[in-house]
Amino acid sequence: MTSFVHLTYSTTHPGVARAERAIELGQSWVKRLQQESTYAVVLALFGALSLLASVYDIVENAEQGQELGAWVVLWAAVLMSMWGMAKYAVKAVRAWAQADREDRMWAYAMGDHRQMADLQWALGRNN
Repeated sequence: MTSFVHLTYSTTHPGVARAERAIELGQSWVKRLQQESTYAVVLALFGALSLLASVYDIVENAEQGQELGAWVVLWAAVLMSMWGMAKYAVKAVRAWAQADREDRMWAYAMGDHRQMADLQWALGRNN
């Protein structure tokens, strides 16, 4: 009687696979940092930190009457930066909600063959 032996050998080295995953992770981080909203957040963060440092310096070296003015400037800058970043936050939340709706629709369509047929027909019609 003839018997066949099927041996499976790994085609990739585990260290190479880990290195490739690390490189892909690094590339995804670079892409995320290059987005417009990330620059806005970093710029607002550095602006808020520099303003906080200057207000702290003013409070340490000022007389009693000037402290209130420094804190008013600080909070005005914080509120303005929050208002400026709100546009990017709203855009991110809307994109997340849209992706969530699409994921739920596809999950439902995978269980309902009629809806899946309709979606496939619509996709084929657009091509």
